[in-house]
Amino acid sequence: MKIENVHRCPYCGYMYQAILGQNVYSNLFSDPGGNIALHSVIYICPHIACKKIEVSVDAGMIPVSAQGKIEGDRNRMGYDISGVFFSERILPRDVGGKPEFKVAEVPEVIFRDYDEACRLLGVSPSASATYARRCLQSMVRKKFKLKPGKFQNEIKTLSSVSGTVKQEVIEALESVRRMGRFRAMPEDDVRVIAEITYAEARKIIDIIEVILCDWFVAPAEQDKRAGALRAILERKSA
Repeated sequence: MKIENVHRCPYCGYMYQAILGQNVYSNLFSDPGGNIALHSVIYICPHIACKKIEVSVDAGMIPVSAQGKIEGDRNRMGYDISGVFFSERILPRDVGGKPEFKVAEVPEVIFRDYDEACRLLGVSPSASATYARRCLQSMVRKKFKLKPGKFQNEIKTLSSVSGTVKQEVIEALESVRRMGRFRAMPEDDVRVIAEITYAEARKIIDIIEVILCDWFVAPAEQDKRAGALRAILERKSA
């Protein structure tokens, strides 16, 4: 697995610079008589209120860059092994969505699917992506009051709303629609589980979190600030 330069703690959501040997550790184990490798990566959240550990493991072909190196040198390096046939996050196994999104501004049905997508990420990326895609569709329908239909048609509808939806959002939604085998399935059937990798499922969740902030949380916070300003203006001077 590739070690990220900037990593987000799955427990507290804290974003931090991942520095090999300080808050992230990499170990590569290989079969002396073959070319099979097991790569483990441990992240330690540097946030003073968290300090929890995240562990991921994958197995595949030993990288050319690691061949011939002694164990000490290998374990000081980060590797992205090829031909991966096993990849899983060992810890944490059951972490839901960010608690800051469980607010009145985010409809319960939307948060529930988002939370389930997060919990399933380390267990079944494909099932996680199915919940995440359904969550995105619910977000689009709720925000723009669209009748349930094909995801492809809903995205086209948003594209026609000039100046209302950012182009980056349209591109993100389209990338989710085309991801994995979703594009080969009935567009309105999210009960079918597609073959999705961990990285792809993680990407959909990241997209959800950005759009949740943009469509639901930020507008509500802006309304609160506007209300506070009105209260100040209406306050009688002593």
